[in-house]
This record gives sequence, C-alpha cells and structure tokens, in this order.
Amino acid sequence: MHRFLLISGDKELIARVKLALDPISTVMSSDPSIDDVKDVAGQFRPDGILVDSDIRMGARTAFERLALVRSWFPGLPMIVIGNESGAQLILTAMRAGAQDFVDRDATQEDIRNVVERHSVAERPRNIAPSRIVTVLSGTPCEEDGDFAVNLGSAIAAARPQEGVLLVDLSLPASNVPIALGLDLSFRVREAVREMSRLDRALLDSALGRCSRSGVYVLPLALHGDAEWAVDVHDLRALLEICQSLYDVVIVNSGPFSRQEELLGLPDEGSLFLLPCNQRFTSIKGASDLMHLLRQARPQGEEPVLVVHEFAPGMAPDISSIGNAVGASRVVALPVRWQQLAESINRGEPLSLDTSAAYAQNLLRHLQALNLIPYRDAEEDRVQPLRNWARKLGVLS
Repeated sequence: MHRFLLISGDKELIARVKLALDPISTVMSSDPSIDDVKDVAGQFRPDGILVDSDIRMGARTAFERLALVRSWFPGLPMIVIGNESGAQLILTAMRAGAQDFVDRDATQEDIRNVVERHSVAERPRNIAPSRIVTVLSGTPCEEDGDFAVNLGSAIAAARPQEGVLLVDLSLPASNVPIALGLDLSFRVREAVREMSRLDRALLDSALGRCSRSGVYVLPLALHGDAEWAVDVHDLRALLEICQSLYDVVIVNSGPFSRQEELLGLPDEGSLFLLPCNQRFTSIKGASDLMHLLRQARPQGEEPVLVVHEFAPGMAPDISSIGNAVGASRVVALPVRWQQLAESINRGEPLSLDTSAAYAQNLLRHLQALNLIPYRDAEEDRVQPLRNWARKLGVLS
C-alpha cells in the first residue's frame, strides 16, 4: 500500500481521487491556501505527489505554482491533474518538472493506472515507522475491549520512555475512560479535522493519558456522542500519521475489524491479535475473522489468537479452541471474568497489578512477542517486595 499526497482544495476532486486509488494507495489531501503542505508531508511521508493545477497559491502563474511544489518534493514522483484539452497546461506541467499528467475528468481506472506507473515500492523513509499492533474483534464482546486496555497499559508501563498510543474504535462508545479513569474529549473526528497540522506536541496536549501506565488514548466515540461517523479513507490516513508520531500504536478495531482498507494498512511484519473466550459464539466469530484476515493479508504475519480462559478445565480447552479457529499461535490468559470486570469498573487495569496471574501471563507473552523488553532476574525478585510495600503505604 503506497501513500500519495493530493495537493488540492477541490472537495469533489479529492473524493474522486481517494475512491479511485483506494485499492492501491492511502491518499491524504492538503490545501495550500490554508495548510502548510510541507509540514503535512513531513508527518505523512508520501511516496508521491498529486497536484491540482487549479490550486490557490496567491498571485502565481500555473508554472510558478507547479514549480514551487516540485521544489518542495524534488525526490518524489509528481503527477499533475488538470484539463487535458489545454495543451499549454500539459507543457507547463512538463516544464515545471512533473512526471505525468492526468485529466480532471478521467475515469477511476485511468487515474489508478497513471498513479500505479509511478508508485515506488519499498521507498526508503527518513523516519522508521513505529510498530502498529492491531486488536481485532470477532464478535462485539466486552472482553475484546478489556484486552485492548490491558494490552496498551502493559506495553506503556514497560516502555516508559516511549510514546504508546491506544486508538479505540469501539462503538457505540469507548469504555477506556472508565477503565483508565480518564476524562477524554479529543476524539478521532477532532484528529481528522486537524489532520493537516497534527504533530506530537499537539496530540500529547490534546489526548488523555493514563497517569499509572503512561498510555495515550484516542477514542472514536464516547458515551453520549450523537455522531461518530468517520470516512474510512480519512481514518486510514490518520492512523498512518499516528504511526509516524508514536513508538507503538495499538488499534482496537472493534466493528472495523472486517474493513479491508484498515486490515491492509500495517506492513507485512505487523502483529494482529485476535481475542476470544470459551463461548462458542466467540470461537465462531474468531474463526470467521481468522479466515478473512488470511485472505486479506496472504503474505502477512500469522495472526495470534488470544484466549481469555474464564473457566480452566471447562470444555473447550485452549488446545481445542486453537484447533477450531485454525490458529498456529495461541496465547492463553487464565482469569476469572469477575476479576477482569472488577478491575475495569475500578479504573485499575489488571495488567498493572504485577501480583495478579493475569498480568504475569500477559507480560510473559508480550516479551515473547517482542512488544516489551525482558526484565532481569534481580528485578523480578525485588518486584514482589515492592508490591507489598505499596499495599502498606510505604511506596506510592
């Protein structure tokens, strides 16, 4: 999947280009009359540039406008969109340094074919992208959301010097504010609205952050929201920007778990976690989603099945669930359902209680998946004493 920056203020053209390139590229738009295009590109890190010949950039000729854009992105393919009947415009685009031209009224297939000619696979980036971890939901089970909260909290607590972001796409509302005791107001729709000027400083100041773990949270919808709708193309572009700003981005996909536009976003080595439990409905949903994911990402890493084992010894057991889903990698997390629910209701993620078996199992699996660093043996011996000291009020 490639990234193209469309420089235009024409909303109709932007919508047509996004729709045309959806199968092959993530498209982000930027209007030079209101945005700093170079800053937007710095966050988005595009593989190529699409330029509307009618962009507004003050009292400049078409050649001056296109030449200026070319000077901003000397190493990237540049395609100009304009009126093909104007031969002078085509010559102007060529003189300004454009590699190609596409007619404003071209069909979606023609637009896609032109862009594909100039898509550069494996283009080196100045900044290495962060790791993106996707949590899928086979069914609308609350345990799926609980897992994402505990996952984000555990990773953030183990990597305190790094930025860890949890993007929660749960509907009809995110339970993260309750689970982490946060007052959240900055949501996905605000982030999309400010996408052209997003940077780490703006997000860090706007996002809610858990004081205990350090995880940042960006929800799609909150309790009481009347409107949460977001364009999937904009959501994909937003996630790409977040990936360039934070060291680890955890996406709790929720109802978007079957959106192929989002399933195709992470690179081939990215990690997909698929939670389920011992209920047959949950196992069936996980099995269906595992099949879909393998079809959508035939070259990607094998998804990891995460099983909440609420009743150890009850059928089906972990091995049977793994076989039923067809998972080659299975993570077992034995925990009583009421223990998990109570921790969420208290606003204290169970993964932060290192004396709990759930947290110990989760941390061990996260180390094996290279999501958190291994602790040395001395630290493991001292940790229980620290937990007792905190309970007695000796340590805060």
